[in-house]
Amino acid sequence: MSVTFDVSNHPTFQQRQAIEHSPSPLMIMAGAGTGKTFTLVKRIVHLIENKSIDPFHILMITYTERAARELKEKVVSEVGQPAEKMTVGTFHSVCYQTVKEFGNVSPTPRLLDESEAIYMLLDTFDDLGPFESTEFALEPEKAVVKSFLPFFSRCRDELLDPAGMPDPQNETDTEVLAQIRDLRRIYGLYQAMKKDLDTVDYGDMILQAHELLQSDEIALKACRDRFRHIIVDEFQDNNFALNKIVGLLAHKRQSVTVVGDDDQVIYSFRGASAYNIKAFEDSYGSQKDFLATPLETNFRSHQQILDVANDIIKHNDDRQAKLLKAEGERKGPRPTLIWTTKIEQPIIIIDQIYELLSEGFSFEDIAVLSRTRNQAKSLADSFLGANIPTQADFRHFFEIPEIKTLVAWCQVVGEGKHKETALYRLVREASNNETAYELFSRFDTRDLTPRIQLLPSLNGTLPPEARALFTQVEELKKLSKKKNAGEMLWEICERTALLRPLAKRYHYEDQLALINIGNLLKKAQEFSRDRENERGLHRFNLYLESMMTASNRPAHLPSPVNSNAVTVQTIHGVKGGEFPVVFVPFNRSGSFPLSFRRETLVSRPPDEWIQYAKHSTLSDRDHHLQEERRLMYVAVTRAQEKLFLLAPSKATSVFVKKLDKSLVHEIDRESAVTKDKA
Repeated sequence: MSVTFDVSNHPTFQQRQAIEHSPSPLMIMAGAGTGKTFTLVKRIVHLIENKSIDPFHILMITYTERAARELKEKVVSEVGQPAEKMTVGTFHSVCYQTVKEFGNVSPTPRLLDESEAIYMLLDTFDDLGPFESTEFALEPEKAVVKSFLPFFSRCRDELLDPAGMPDPQNETDTEVLAQIRDLRRIYGLYQAMKKDLDTVDYGDMILQAHELLQSDEIALKACRDRFRHIIVDEFQDNNFALNKIVGLLAHKRQSVTVVGDDDQVIYSFRGASAYNIKAFEDSYGSQKDFLATPLETNFRSHQQILDVANDIIKHNDDRQAKLLKAEGERKGPRPTLIWTTKIEQPIIIIDQIYELLSEGFSFEDIAVLSRTRNQAKSLADSFLGANIPTQADFRHFFEIPEIKTLVAWCQVVGEGKHKETALYRLVREASNNETAYELFSRFDTRDLTPRIQLLPSLNGTLPPEARALFTQVEELKKLSKKKNAGEMLWEICERTALLRPLAKRYHYEDQLALINIGNLLKKAQEFSRDRENERGLHRFNLYLESMMTASNRPAHLPSPVNSNAVTVQTIHGVKGGEFPVVFVPFNRSGSFPLSFRRETLVSRPPDEWIQYAKHSTLSDRDHHLQEERRLMYVAVTRAQEKLFLLAPSKATSVFVKKLDKSLVHEIDRESAVTKDKA
């Protein structure tokens, strides 16, 4: 019973205003579900067909590569082949291409991914000291992942050189000040290391593009001549640096169209700011032909769902006033608020899903959206246990069993930091749990001699599979002296027949393993290719350990076997999606909104250094609460036909507490459950 509402070729008055506006500053404040993509496409088509603008001079910037492809395809389908000449991409890709094309950079620096950055910083960690901070030296891995890299990234986003910034005057915590001073110093060392290796990271792409446009008049003029009409999607997710680049490119021509929604700013940890909207108005609002227009007609949801969304978001400050209205004043059932305990929520959702099926909905019509990954994972497990097909794979790269096995071989053969636990895994896989436990328990735990040296001494009592394993380890160790890491990973896969059974089967799990092993093999090859020295397996183990330190590395997922399945996802993961039925569970204080918690490690520059922070009087706690409320708004506005909110009566989420209860149909399952138990 999937329901789709199409804007078709009949724009609303507000959309038409935006589409037909002259090639001059235009700010479209597009509420959720208001046909933003349709309006953007028609705007570009209008510029090409009615304003005789050459697509070659159009620069379209989006937030994801997927969105870039889809937008370009839609414009090409309406305009034809000439539209292929448009430049369409993410800000990072556009900045990278700008430096490459106009900056006369040769050869092009290699892109450094997060794992390599972690590896590089951990590998040189001792050389980065001495530290003023007592926290950094205690846990190097945590310092690099939770502090160094996010801090450096935000500095680039804000066009800051920490070395030239003063100590924050309002900071009284001596440890925080010590961390800021360390970070200020290490930033320069990190930039120098990347330069020596001829590498750049994502933040550098933006920084280098800005530096090029500011310092090279010839390059700036060439870019301005090329990009005469700039269109920016998801403008609310921009940061200070990106806005400055757009300003440099636009210059006096100022043919800039931005589309965004300050009510959907949910990436502030990346430098996104609701102030983007105000900043654009400050920069271009004085222009004669400036236009700021909202899109308020919602084509996705009926009015009863939108009433809830409007009621939730109205409590946020520092937002552009807008009120979502259903297209054609379409009405539907009031959203349902179910009062229930945390424990009962999965059971209730399962019951509701089967009831929805009896009403004509299918599994794929239903989405369950949670605030955190752990919440979503626990729900997915419950649904699968109830035989409900579920599209929800939250596995990380290093959670895949075959990846664990391959990494274990690397650790044992290449003498990695985790070689002891890795050996236990290999022995267990070669024999069984009982055998592995029995063999390892024969040695005194106080004996620090590596077990790979001790176990072969038991040759007479070793089971045949264990003996075969140790023989194979020794053969691979000899081979590792002659081959690089890329070659060794392939040898391990071949000699252990790791890939063979996977390739013969076509189950989802097998495809998952194959895709991700392929990714790891590619990483090993790149590692070996990019290093003249120290390309062996031992060195690659350090890189692997760095990858594991960034523990949130997602697995590469194959296409789902069954598309008719309930979607279980985090709210961040589903932004841009829509579903006939949406459940938003766990609306409990501390769960949603998440409790505000000040971290012990500094992960972003002080507010005194940040431009947009100066335009807000909100505290960090208030900023946090407002972003959590925007997340709730995003979740609610994914629903087309039916919306279910689940909350406990005790410790209720502030969002549910403040909600006008006349807008929802309340069901008290808590009392019913209590009565049943009695």
